[in-house]
This record gives sequence, C-alpha cells and structure tokens, in this order.
Amino acid sequence: MRDEVLERAELKEVRGVKILRLAGSPYEMGYQHGRLLAEDIDLMVDTTLAATAAYVALQTGSELERAEEMLWIGQRRAEPFLPRFLREEMAGIADGVRDAGGKATLEEILLWNTNYDQWCIYCHPHYWNCEGDVGEDGGVEGSTPAASPPPAPPAGGCSSFSAWGEAAGGEGELIFGKNEDNFNMPGQLDRRMMVVAAPDDGFGHAFMTYPGMIGLDGGVNEAGFEMMTQLNSMRHESMAGCGIAVFTRLLLAHARSVEEAINIFRDHPRCAGIAYHVADAGAREAAVVETSSKRVAVRRPPEGVDALWQTNHSNCYPGWMGYCGYNMVRDQAPVNDLLDVSSVESWQKSLKDPYNFSVQAPSRFERYSQLIHEHYGKITPEVAVKILSDRYDPYTRMTRPVGFPSWTNNILCTISALYPDFAYRAKEPVGSFKAHIANMWSLVSRPASGDLWLAIRGFPAQEGGYEHFNLHDLLEEIR
Repeated sequence: MRDEVLERAELKEVRGVKILRLAGSPYEMGYQHGRLLAEDIDLMVDTTLAATAAYVALQTGSELERAEEMLWIGQRRAEPFLPRFLREEMAGIADGVRDAGGKATLEEILLWNTNYDQWCIYCHPHYWNCEGDVGEDGGVEGSTPAASPPPAPPAGGCSSFSAWGEAAGGEGELIFGKNEDNFNMPGQLDRRMMVVAAPDDGFGHAFMTYPGMIGLDGGVNEAGFEMMTQLNSMRHESMAGCGIAVFTRLLLAHARSVEEAINIFRDHPRCAGIAYHVADAGAREAAVVETSSKRVAVRRPPEGVDALWQTNHSNCYPGWMGYCGYNMVRDQAPVNDLLDVSSVESWQKSLKDPYNFSVQAPSRFERYSQLIHEHYGKITPEVAVKILSDRYDPYTRMTRPVGFPSWTNNILCTISALYPDFAYRAKEPVGSFKAHIANMWSLVSRPASGDLWLAIRGFPAQEGGYEHFNLHDLLEEIR
C-alpha cells in the first residue's frame, strides 16, 4: 500500500530547480515527502536546527543548552494550535523517513516546522518571554528585553509587490513578485526546493521550502490566489498560535479571495508579528494583512492605485497611504526602537535612522514605491524580475555593488538583499560557522495563468537566473 502511495509522488530536478511533487491525503503527501527526502530531512534536523539554536543563543545571550530548551518550549506552545491536517502530514513525513531508513522523529519534525516562527520571535532584542503566563487569548503576555543588544544586528529581509489593471502591462492581469530573504544556515542552500501539492481536499498549489517543512513563506494556488509572508515584528508575540508555514498551507489549500484569507487569519490564533501580502488574480485585488498575537489589521491600496507593496516594517498607520483602522505602528515602535511615532512625519523620520539595528530596512519600501511609479502601466513579468533584482538604496542614493553587503540594517539595504556574515557557534558536529542573509528564492507569478518565474539557484538567488514553469502543467502531471 505504501509503495502505491509513493507512485503518486516524484522528486526531480528541472534546469537546476529541485521539484517535489506530492498528491493525496495529508498523511499520504507527508509520507511521500519523508520517503523521498529522508536523508535530507535528517540533515535539516541534525544540522540546521542546531544552527538555529546557535542563532537563538547569540540573540538572547543564552547558553546553547538553554537556547535548545527555549526552542522546545516554543514548539510545545505552538502544537495545540496546529491544524489536524497538517499534523497528519507531519506524521506522514516522520513515517516516511523511518521507512526510508532515516531517524528523524515526529517530535523533531514538529520542532523543525516551528523553526522560522522561532527565528521571528527571537530576531529582535525585546523577544518573547517563553516562560511567561498564558493569557486568556492563548498568547503570552509580556516580553523579555535582552540584557544587552545582540552582538550582531538581526538584519531584515523579504519583500513583495503586486500590480494589476492600469499598473500592469498587456491585458492588466495581476502580477505578483516576492523575495524571501534569510540566513544560509549549514546544509540549506543546496536543498532549496519547490513543492507542488495536489491534495485530495483543497486547491492544488506550489510553494518553496526545505526538506521536512510543510511550508514556509507563501506561494500560489490553482484558483489564482497568491500570498507572501514577511517579518513584521510586534510587541504582542507568542508561540501559542499558528505560524507562517501553517498559514501558508491553510491559505493555499483553502483560499481563493482576499476576504477568505482575511477570515482565516481572524479565525486562527497567530504567533509572531507577520505581514501577509495576499492577492486574488480573478478579482484583481490585493491587501496586506498585518498580524500579531492580538491584532489583525488590513491595508489595501489607496483609491485609484492598482498596485501594492510591502517590506518588513508596519505600514498600518492611520492616514498613511489611505489606511484607516488600528495603528499597528504603535505596537511595533518599541520592538523596532523607533524614537517617535506620534505623527506620520515623525514616524517616517524615525524609520530612516541609519544606525538603528532593529528596524528592518525600510528603504526598500521607498524603493518599491519609486520603481512601481516608474514602470506604472507597463509592469510585466520581465519588469517584475528587474524590480525584484534591484540594488539601489534611495536613502544613500547609491547602488549596492554585486557581492558587496549592506553596512547596517539601514545603509545599502536593497530589494535584492545581501548582508554581512555573522559568526555562530553550534554544538558539535556543526561547531563554529558563519552565515549571512541574502535572497533564498525570488518568485514572479501571473496567478491567473499559472505562470511562474523562479530564481532559486544563486545566493542572492536572483543572480542565478529565473526559470519558467506553469503550475497547471505541473499539477496535471501528478493528477
């Protein structure tokens, strides 16, 4: 029976892009994943999770043993909020690994799938208090300011934009572009992959991730819906909720519209501060949903503007770009060490402090605004690639040279990201290593037609070039 299940899946490499195709029930898709990638999953658990513990230790000033304990506490807080179908998929991954001769356990798979939520929780000095009291809403009240700032700035990453109608070229079909930026932790660069999933229940969809993970930063589904996740740190954060991988799969499998996506965020507890850029190609509309463990705020484009963009700082400030509603910037100000957010003008000035090591590269938001204005009316997939590959910093008015990293979080931080190396020390056999943030993968999509242009080979990924695929064709091959 299990060999028959495996016949519906495939792992192959196409033009240098690893593609994992899965089909069936949640358990069956997980089992296929685990059987085909058992050796790589073991590597992620043994190596990359150890590197994450080293990262958390450095960020919090903790010993490695304490950092590992904090990760397990976070996983236990998150587990009760895990949707049943995703737990079944993770159980399938663990069984597939075992049947392939691997050793990763279900508990380790569960922990691995909280990896990036925990990265978000601990990436700023005012990190989550994992020993805090659980509040009535399931969140943990309060945070633990670091005794001293982390020895290395946490840096930023991830950005996205969408354009349609008058902003887009041709027939005005919606174009979505996204950059996922993060550390090249040991073992990860060579194991980046695109997953194409054809579930028995829900829409077929595609997303990028690593072996053993059920999702990461969003993707696109066959209903023409696209989403992207971006760090958007808030003072109300907790591991007692759903994270980016969970919301990626919830939305890609079950959402076809912006409103359906917003309802999913409101119906499920949330953990770290994240901004979710969601778009519906059929309706030609998009929104950014800024979330914390306590709040959900929705920012839509200003009236008459057929484009939307988002980077890693909150933009839900009443009166800014047509937004009205709760002021999420006030919840972000203490985390990003913004000096004055009493008015739009003072908030924008605070964002530009070049030596603020907590704010997440707001210059990129301004650069998106410039580029979308420049190309308004002719944004095609080819133009989208140029936008996502841009290396101009509007604050310094300099172009970051290829291979030259940014100086701080706010000097030469560009849409195509590259940050300096940080030194870490993990448990053996990993030991000491260096890692830095750059673009892991960059995706341009035309969701209505299913066309995808994916860069996933270089680091920054844009420098390795983009390859074209079609989601509908990929799904048809496994159905």
